[in-house]
Amino acid sequence: MVQRILFLHGAGPQPAPGGNPLLEAVRKQWPEADVVAPDLPRPEDPDPELWQEAIGRAVRAIPDEPWAIVGHSLGGSEVLRFLCHRVPTLLQRVVTVAAPFWDAEDPDWNAPGFPLPPTVGRRLADLEIVVVHAEDDDVVPPVHARRLAEHLPSARLVLLPAGGHLPTSWTEQDLLP
Repeated sequence: MVQRILFLHGAGPQPAPGGNPLLEAVRKQWPEADVVAPDLPRPEDPDPELWQEAIGRAVRAIPDEPWAIVGHSLGGSEVLRFLCHRVPTLLQRVVTVAAPFWDAEDPDWNAPGFPLPPTVGRRLADLEIVVVHAEDDDVVPPVHARRLAEHLPSARLVLLPAGGHLPTSWTEQDLLP
């Protein structure tokens, strides 16, 4: 059982404290875990380097104990990018929820600084990763989950029939150790 969960929000306007349904579903499903949810900088105009620095600070603050990461949307893709450089000890699993796959070849999803390195599959091969996405997500289309899974062959893909961009039903499954 994980003792701590690092929750990384997505980009865009952030709800008031207690107003993020995904964060609240994580807290409800794993009440004995300490859920840490840092505010990532400038969510309405995210800078990839500032987000990497903030994720690094949050990861370094985790005590030496079993823990997991839940990253929503940009928080999910950015934590994967962060982990390509260093996988911390005792990290047991990463769950990305509605995470985009940034791609230099895709004009709609080509934001400088955000794409994963081409070696992501090899770099994260030993890490337990679950890619969660709802089929009715109208913010980040579900093709992104499939592309992430293609690039992360060791990842488990969980496609939900509904839930939009903030799916919470995955918390009812046994996806965190």
